[in-house]
Amino acid sequence: MIIYDNIFKKYGLSPTQQEILKIVGQGKTILEIGSSTGYMTKAFLDQNCIVDVVEEDSKASAKISKKARKVFNQSIEEEKIFNLLNNDYQYIVMADVLEHLANPEEVLQKLLKVGSSPTKLLISLPNVACWAMRKQLFFKGDFEYQDSGLLDKTHLHFYTVNTLPKTLLDNGWKVDNL
Repeated sequence: MIIYDNIFKKYGLSPTQQEILKIVGQGKTILEIGSSTGYMTKAFLDQNCIVDVVEEDSKASAKISKKARKVFNQSIEEEKIFNLLNNDYQYIVMADVLEHLANPEEVLQKLLKVGSSPTKLLISLPNVACWAMRKQLFFKGDFEYQDSGLLDKTHLHFYTVNTLPKTLLDNGWKVDNL
């Protein structure tokens, strides 16, 4: 979504995105799902990583660096995408993606087959139980959707620090860190 590109242009990489880059490190093979215009992709490439990208927004995917190994302009929820992906990924990165999927559980189960046993899944997402949201609900009784952020209009699911690990475990993933 181009709106996130505008946020990146204004503020740069978020602390969470910077942490993902730090975890991945140099020279890894990555499947990045939901890359927007590729600002994280570029950062991975700057770390000498090999990057395959799945981004359904055609305007956004047109801006992704040509240095990416492969760019798939389709949704990770499309069945045929899983036949096109490699099985050499050391990391699968879903930075602020899971909450946008119609059926995240099915995607998580299918991603198990994409990587090999040491493949690590890195997920970031907003915590619906954060203090700012609690304050807004308690004092204002407000739960209005917005163009971006925690109440992004395209968010279909909400997670907390308790429900995300449960979702991952229920769908075959081991949780190492939160």
